[in-house]
Parts: sequence; structure tokens; C-alpha cells
Amino acid sequence: MLKNMAIHELALLATYWGVTVDNIKSVTPDAAFSECKTLTGPGGKQFTDFAKVGFTVETKDGKTITLMIDRCGSDSGGNSIAVVSDASGKELFRAETPDAALSTKVAEAAAKDPEMMPYFFLQHDDYITLKELSSSHVIKGAAGAPEGMATIDVAVDALKVAEYLTPLLQDALK
Repeated sequence: MLKNMAIHELALLATYWGVTVDNIKSVTPDAAFSECKTLTGPGGKQFTDFAKVGFTVETKDGKTITLMIDRCGSDSGGNSIAVVSDASGKELFRAETPDAALSTKVAEAAAKDPEMMPYFFLQHDDYITLKELSSSHVIKGAAGAPEGMATIDVAVDALKVAEYLTPLLQDALK
């Protein structure tokens, strides 16, 4: 899950809160929320992954970020919760995807086009914004990446964090 469904959240952690493998002080799994399963695939091979996983990352510079991701929590492809707190535990930021307004919008779009996977509607506006930002940046001839846009370096950091967290959380949740 962490290298697929939750990779976007991990990229946000790297982009906005500087979370990298080198900057992680501690990871606290949320055992009450999390569910790790080992299932047998069609070819007989066993796969272990999270149906849902929650954890809090504390960085060496005192930031704490809590993520709760539920693979099966929404038929529209959402149900991700992120909470960022400072060192004293004061909540600085909270986001849940999809929120009520986006859930309504996705349901309406899915009803109009039932052949389309609902997560396309969930992500539609974000992809339009991404395309507009990147196109505008290129047209202006600006250097680097647009402000707040993930780069290949952020992607590499996010994948490293996913690879670091996966076995750590799987072992902790056995």
C-alpha cells in the first residue's frame, strides 16, 4: 500500500514537512486502526500488505505527522486522513480525502458515467491543477519545478520512506 495508494501522502510529507528516511526520529504504528493481511494470489504466491494502516512519524526537527490510509474505506478510491502536529502535540494541519463536498461531487459524476472508475473523478480537479501549473511554468520558461510540485527527488524520497516503513510497520503489527 505504501508504494502505491499512500505514495501521494508520503510525497506530501517529503515536500511540505521534510520527511525523509534520514530525518525520521520515530514511527508509532496505530495498531487499533491498522490491518495487515497475507493473502494467496491467483498463482498461489502469498502477498502481505495493509488493508489499512495508520502511523505517526516524528521527525528529528520535532514535527509529528499522523497518516491513516484505508484501502477498502471508500469505493471512490479515497479515505486518507493526514494530521500534522508540532512537537507539543498542537495540531497544525488536518486533511481528509475525500471530504463531504468532494464525496458528493464524485457520487454525482459516477452516477452520470457509471462505466468510469470513481477514483478518476476523485482525482480529476487535482490533475487539471497539476497540468495547468506545469504548463504555465514551461510556457514562462521558468527554471526548476513549480512551487509545491513534487520532483523526481521528492518521488525518490517518498519511495525510500515507503520501503523503510513497510517492513517496520508489518513487523510491529504482527
